[in-house]
Amino acid sequence: MQAVTTARDPYGLLGVSRQASSDEIKAAYRRLAMQYHPDRNAGDKAAEERFKAISEAYATLRDPELRARYDRYGDSPARPDFSRVDWQTVFQEADIRIDLGQMGMPRTGNMVFDTLFGLMAAAWRRSLLPGEERTVSLDISPEEARAGAVRRVYLPGPSVCPQCRGASPACPICNGQGVVRSGAAVEVTIPSGIRPGAKLRLRGLGGPGSPPGDAFVTVQVRLPAGVRFDGQDLITELPITALEAARGTESRVLGLSVKIPAQVKDGQVVRISGGGLAGGDLLIKLKIAVWQGLWRKLRDALT
Repeated sequence: MQAVTTARDPYGLLGVSRQASSDEIKAAYRRLAMQYHPDRNAGDKAAEERFKAISEAYATLRDPELRARYDRYGDSPARPDFSRVDWQTVFQEADIRIDLGQMGMPRTGNMVFDTLFGLMAAAWRRSLLPGEERTVSLDISPEEARAGAVRRVYLPGPSVCPQCRGASPACPICNGQGVVRSGAAVEVTIPSGIRPGAKLRLRGLGGPGSPPGDAFVTVQVRLPAGVRFDGQDLITELPITALEAARGTESRVLGLSVKIPAQVKDGQVVRISGGGLAGGDLLIKLKIAVWQGLWRKLRDALT
């Protein structure tokens, strides 16, 4: 006879069928435990309640006697009796390492579970799991890629407080919690000559845990209209007047002061060594066009 499904149906909570094997049940619990663990959802009461529920569901289904009882009778309004459940082993099977003996607590019983999720100190909770990585993207200009820069990026939360890293109880950013649930802005130093797509590591500024996770900033170079990559070289076009082509001129191109020699021809390419990205060159194709050249001269004068 099939049991009636309730709001705390352990199969439904773990997302497995009633015919699931013990290995399938363990894999489902491990996946959900990592998703909903309080360490990775700092301050999220709903996630903590979900973690408690899936832990109770797993404790029911991993025990052949408790599972058979549920399959036959279903759940009762009263909380199941977990007096014989070894909670330390339950958590270890989800790769959550914890030594209850060092805390002076028994390994079994409902009281152990209640203590872990009701009276457990936040600092102790954070020591259970390593923190998650945080990854963000940052667009920079070719000038910033060539010369380096300092930019601010926003790291999504929950993440380690960048102000105190959990070391100051009087921190105005995290109020001494060491964690900013909504995320935080941090300064990132862009080294000169960085390559497009490079990743910068911000150690210890990812998700809270032990050890804290790292944050990674993927740097992309945003090219202006009319500029393109050729490996590490940058290729662009520069309009000049016929008079400039005859006499030579000077203009700013992608943040560089570029001298155009006299007697150049339409379509001629001027190469600026090191003017590209990560040691590449800047290649400027000259275009003799009166009105575009005059507009460029006006723009140069204004900037």
